[in-house]
Amino acid sequence: MSTVSIVKCESYNNVEPKVREAIKLLGGTDKFFKSGQKVLIKPNILSAKSPEKAVTTHPEIVRAIIRIVREAGAIPSVGESPGGVIGGAEKFWEKSGIKKICEEEKCEMLFFERTGTVCVASKNPKNKTLKQLEIAKPCLVSDCVITVPKFKTHNLVFFTGAVKNLYGCIPGLRKSIYHKFAPHPDEFSEIIVDVLAIVKPKLSIMDAVVGMEGEGPASGKPKNIGLIMASDDAVAIDTVMCEIAGFDPKKVYYLNSAAELNFGTNEIEKIKITGEQIKNVKLEKFKVPTNFYLYFIPKWLAKFLGKFVSALPIMDRKKCTKCMTCIKSCPVKAIELKEIPVVNKSKCILCLCCIELCPENAVEIRYSALIRFLLFIQKIKRMEFLCSHHC
Repeated sequence: MSTVSIVKCESYNNVEPKVREAIKLLGGTDKFFKSGQKVLIKPNILSAKSPEKAVTTHPEIVRAIIRIVREAGAIPSVGESPGGVIGGAEKFWEKSGIKKICEEEKCEMLFFERTGTVCVASKNPKNKTLKQLEIAKPCLVSDCVITVPKFKTHNLVFFTGAVKNLYGCIPGLRKSIYHKFAPHPDEFSEIIVDVLAIVKPKLSIMDAVVGMEGEGPASGKPKNIGLIMASDDAVAIDTVMCEIAGFDPKKVYYLNSAAELNFGTNEIEKIKITGEQIKNVKLEKFKVPTNFYLYFIPKWLAKFLGKFVSALPIMDRKKCTKCMTCIKSCPVKAIELKEIPVVNKSKCILCLCCIELCPENAVEIRYSALIRFLLFIQKIKRMEFLCSHHC
């Protein structure tokens, strides 16, 4: 049976003992790594944002894990490939605070853009898009991979946690190219599941002290959650994350797919919860991405309605600095620079990389009138539901 530990932690100032407790509740470090083994710590460094923005894994959690690994006699390293790296990854590591932590702890930093890759045959029979994937070499040769995600929403796959964090094991702009090959959320989810099957993380430690709600993974709002979570099953910890947020994990496609292929469990009754119980830490009024509701429009209906059901990323003139990140990271070259970057509707595949990677949060989605109406109705229903349960 998969196990997920939940520990209360209200501040990053005293996070190390909480991380230790979360691991201890799983059976201790010996269950995952031993003296002399190489341990790869994989945080989420999505974009060049400071820790208080709640976009990236907090550096103090990374510090705690480095110390715990080293104390066990193992050899820690921290590795990641930020999204949309243009002109070097250093600024991402610096802005997130993780570079400073690694330097202070004298821990090796592995920039996956430079470590070399291995072409690995697909291990997900449901992945019809790619026959092989390029994975950063350290993710395959380490004795133990620890995925260290942030508790966040995601505007393409609803939630991003321990499983989705592994997508950063694909180096550089290759991530955007895979988006091009798999524009639909279901197709993209199968690639995520494939990476999980290939990398096989032994341990997941989730930064849920301050998470993100709303328009995640980069443009949402920080949300005080006050938890550290850990698990021996990446799918299980993401399932518990959904339950805490008050969201049905069975609606997250990649969790369903991974569970069907026995890469983890998404059935809450089959997960052993240690430490705090879910009912005692469940969040109220947790906001999901606006476009979440669109994925429940049947494909046949969306096709029939055509242009009446549409969405397009647009750039905010006041926020845009013309840094060109969106243009250079668009996998289908659908964005061109005019007065500000403009998206070509006929080329856009709605992978939302531009929203995810914009360092200024200058990209938002413009919906057609019919969608705005449907979202308005859904908002009213949600308010009525919350009022009936909490008023």
